[in-house]
Amino acid sequence: MNLRTLFKQHIINNLFKYLLLILVFAGGIAAGEMKSGSLVADTRNHLVTLIDQLIQQGGSLNGGYSLLLAAAGSQIKTVALMWFLGLTVVGVPLILGLIFARAFSLGFTLGFLIQEKGSLGMVIGLASVIPQNLIYVPFLLIGAVVCLNFSLFLVRGRFRARAELWQNFVLYTLTMIGITIILLLGALIESYLSPLLLALIFG
Repeated sequence: MNLRTLFKQHIINNLFKYLLLILVFAGGIAAGEMKSGSLVADTRNHLVTLIDQLIQQGGSLNGGYSLLLAAAGSQIKTVALMWFLGLTVVGVPLILGLIFARAFSLGFTLGFLIQEKGSLGMVIGLASVIPQNLIYVPFLLIGAVVCLNFSLFLVRGRFRARAELWQNFVLYTLTMIGITIILLLGALIESYLSPLLLALIFG
């Protein structure tokens, strides 16, 4: 059975979980967008000032190693937290909450850019937010399903021996490490491609 077949079977077996996570993610996006329109004046003005500075300095924006470390660190922390939650009996609602929080942040960012800068804000969002999230979002959802499955596996206690539990734990951990590696590709995009796109737009 090849990788494509395994992935297809994984989606079929976990279709309900994916639909649930997509609904949670969509709710987070909507909540973030709504929140972006109800900020107090001081906070809104501060954020607008930061965007204006970004636009003014856009022609000389640089990503590089420091941004890569920050982006990679953020993704590693997220996956590590999800992995840990998958080991707990209360992991299911907390994993859903984590996905909601990530979606809220994304919805807030895009909503604020578009509300304040219109079509220019949309262009900024497409250049600086969307590219890396084309990797972040689907693989975070996959990771969330993997964590949900392991958490439910522990709660149901459907392992007949300690060896079976250990094997599943090793497979679970290796899968999350693989997802982390893929997310680091997103961090590379966030650190090098997105700043380059912004520089091209504002340069």
